Amino acid sequence: MVNSIENAFLPLFYLVWSDDLLTKEEFTTLDSFIKNQSWIDEAEKEILLKYIDISHPPTRARLIEWKATIADAVALSPETKSLIDVMLTLAGNNSVIKQHKPAFKKLENDLGILGEEAFNFFKKSIDTFTSNHHTESCFDIAKLTNLLDGSEADIINKVKEVISRPAFAYETSTDVITYREKVFEWCKILADENLGNMAYPKEYGGDGDFAGYFAVMETLSYHDLSLVIKFGVQFGLWGISVQLLGTEKHAAKYLRDIGTLKLPGCFAMTETNHGSNVKGLETTATYNHATQTFTIHTPHKNAQKEYIGNAAMHGQMATVFAKLIIDGADYGVNAFVVPLRDNSGQTLPGITIGDCGLKMGLNGVDNGTISFANVVIPKDNMLDRFASINDKGEFESPIPSDDRRFFTMLGTLVGGRIGIPRSALSAAKSGLSIAIKYGDRRRQFGPDGGSEVPVLNYRIHQRRLMPLLAQTYAMHFGLQYLTQRFLARKEEEIQEIEALAAGMKAYVTWAVRDILQECREACGGKGYLAENRIAALKNDTEIYTTFEGDNTVLMLLVAKNRLSVFRKKYGKLDAKGIIDYVVDNVSTAITEKNPIATRKTGDEHLLDRHFHQQAFEHREKTTLAAAARRLKSLIDDSLDAYDAFNVAQHQLLDVGRAYLERIILEQFNTAIDSVTDEACKATLTKLAQLYALAQIEKNKSWYLEDGYMEAAKTKAIRKMVNQLCWEIRADAVPLTEAFNIPAACLVAPIAMK
Repeated sequence: MVNSIENAFLPLFYLVWSDDLLTKEEFTTLDSFIKNQSWIDEAEKEILLKYIDISHPPTRARLIEWKATIADAVALSPETKSLIDVMLTLAGNNSVIKQHKPAFKKLENDLGILGEEAFNFFKKSIDTFTSNHHTESCFDIAKLTNLLDGSEADIINKVKEVISRPAFAYETSTDVITYREKVFEWCKILADENLGNMAYPKEYGGDGDFAGYFAVMETLSYHDLSLVIKFGVQFGLWGISVQLLGTEKHAAKYLRDIGTLKLPGCFAMTETNHGSNVKGLETTATYNHATQTFTIHTPHKNAQKEYIGNAAMHGQMATVFAKLIIDGADYGVNAFVVPLRDNSGQTLPGITIGDCGLKMGLNGVDNGTISFANVVIPKDNMLDRFASINDKGEFESPIPSDDRRFFTMLGTLVGGRIGIPRSALSAAKSGLSIAIKYGDRRRQFGPDGGSEVPVLNYRIHQRRLMPLLAQTYAMHFGLQYLTQRFLARKEEEIQEIEALAAGMKAYVTWAVRDILQECREACGGKGYLAENRIAALKNDTEIYTTFEGDNTVLMLLVAKNRLSVFRKKYGKLDAKGIIDYVVDNVSTAITEKNPIATRKTGDEHLLDRHFHQQAFEHREKTTLAAAARRLKSLIDDSLDAYDAFNVAQHQLLDVGRAYLERIILEQFNTAIDSVTDEACKATLTKLAQLYALAQIEKNKSWYLEDGYMEAAKTKAIRKMVNQLCWEIRADAVPLTEAFNIPAACLVAPIAMK
């Protein structure tokens, strides 16, 4: 009898001694428990109390012996699931001890021991679903790669082959001049491969292939992002501004040399005093009819061109945006080709160029400042597609409205707002590939007595990365849609497409910023090492949220576009317009706000794309109507329209985000519908479900405030997001491998097998 009681207490004694848990309080707890058990006789109590005599602790050998005895008992009784079960087994299922199971359970609690968790410590082999989860692709990776690359697969593969060559080995020198020269050399190689002039007309050496140009930019972004920006400035901003803002004479004179990099150039728009407000630029271009020339001039230091790529070292010419002045009259901002340096690289008279110096990232790009001191250029250097000066010295334009002409001119350059988010997304794909592959291999912690577990098996780690992987796939298809719409644009669609491009640029680059930060943290200290590339990706993409338009300004532009659509459909922002809007959307409101729909929590419903789409549409329409009501109320209270928009800016940002998320989800599902391979389709469907539910969860406070959902439903959504993260984890590494990032680019040691 004594032995069985001693054995019953053995697991407790082992746990308190082996983990130094026997504090004074716990000694008192055990001492009191033993003394107060009337079913234990005094002799047995005396024996048991010796086990907890802190002046005579057990030896290390004795502890090892205890653990072996307990482990043998666990192995012989596979049906045991808790610490109390083990105690009973050791006691030979003593009926008296069995009768006092509740007392032992209370003792566990009083000692702070989690019985089920402690039980695992004594297993000889640990078999948990967390430990067993692993990478196991359920789809054909090559087929998914083909889907992602689409019709541009050939050019994408060509670019990958070029950037995998030894000549493109990463530049590791910290010397800025060395780095800039290396990037320039890379651009020359790309020009020699006819990759820079791809978007130019065939008669000037190109292929007239804008889709191919975007694919080149996106694929180069798996390599060095300084290269991407230098490439984009030279062949995109500089070359395409000449092509699209100029006429035949400009294309014939410049495009071939730009495409071969014989003529390096800049895109000089931004000024120190004026960033996003291009209409406020102060550089002047004064026309002199007698000499048929323009005089380009910087009136003061803060009107200098600033942050101009290619300026500090290599640029020989620039597209300069300046106010056109004719006989003292201001005709608004126009574009001019202005020489900066001669063929030997010497700065020309009247030109002052500075160097912006070290930046947070992109230090392979030679950003500089440019000032003009009465620099004279010929009349033909005006890029005159949308405005010109006739033989009488008079201003002419096929577009009579100054505002419309200005925005038409800038609209031709909207391609930059497509190339930038596509480039940023490639950086996110690189970061996720590194973080997910590392998470799959990095092992930390594990069940007591078992081996360490890949960190990607932990739910919280999945929660960090799986929704971002789903969002990255969603944005990929959203950007494909934007690109297709831009390339097939019609006159009546241009404003909508420009707003969509502005919004996607903002939404994607903000998302990439957050994705790379999470990837860095998910890799711990390894993510902080330069060799693992996430630091460079983070630093280089940080500016993506600013150039080609500040993201906040762009998102407000999207909201204003949505309000203009609202006004066109429903008239002025009056009560009738708002009522008409609500009536037009009443079916969604009634369907989703009835008690059944707001509380429905079944898996089938939560995973239903119709529910997702309705939820996104409802948020988009409701935020738009709310912003319209807010603006109307402010204006009715005699607030100036400019001030009203300022007051309501936070609501307008919500309008833009809701619109873009609806578009992205819609296009993700449309892309899935086109997939014929069932395995790929099933995997992408899970990603779309995760993207949708993760966004709903992120905005759950809005849905709860609106009454669109009740707490039970948002809780069920949280649970479903967890489950989808768990399921997608098995495919996470294959999903990053489907990006098909060249090994020569993805050189982070932690991402290597």
